[in-house]
Amino acid sequence: MSKLLKALKKSSMVVAGATCIALGTVGSARAENTVIDFESLAQPGGGLTRHGFVYGEDGYTLTNNGRPFDFGTFNTGERRYQGSTALFNLTIGGEIVLTKDDGGLFDLLSIDLGELNVPVSTSVSFVGTKSDSTTVEKTFNLDGIFGLETFAFEGFSQLTSVSWTQDSPFHQFDNIVVADSKSTPEPASMLGLLGIAALGTASKLKNKKTKI
Repeated sequence: MSKLLKALKKSSMVVAGATCIALGTVGSARAENTVIDFESLAQPGGGLTRHGFVYGEDGYTLTNNGRPFDFGTFNTGERRYQGSTALFNLTIGGEIVLTKDDGGLFDLLSIDLGELNVPVSTSVSFVGTKSDSTTVEKTFNLDGIFGLETFAFEGFSQLTSVSWTQDSPFHQFDNIVVADSKSTPEPASMLGLLGIAALGTASKLKNKKTKI
């Protein structure tokens, strides 16, 4: 086998190995999700429990910018309890802001939303602020049937914060799924870059052989 063919074979093996590593990296990055589920706030009995204007869990903070009322959850014996401990803003028109504790960027993947007091359809609008100060927006419409629904976000990546408000007829929220933003290129981009690198290596070896 000529030196050129051996070099090309070696380059192909390197590309294949690097591709596997790259794909594994991307796969693991996508699996590193955090679920903010508020279960530590669960309380027995009826009625509700209040939790102040700031709540932190798993490296993320929710801030209630509404006044005069803070965050609350329904206790497990309350008729409006949704089978899972969900947080809500007690101030009408109060703003809720989600941020990462270390100031890093994050992706918002999904959230559970449910009616607060009565089974009436309501809308919840989210605004995500990105690292370049641009914003992305999404509005979800609840079905008006009492119970939590899961809503998925698209394009809510590389965020510094997400905000939304407690508007009539009101909602509660649970199971916020977030992840650290990753700068790792997508698999297709990696394959292209690795392919270019391999062709460059092969070209150099060919030129070297020609000179000999």
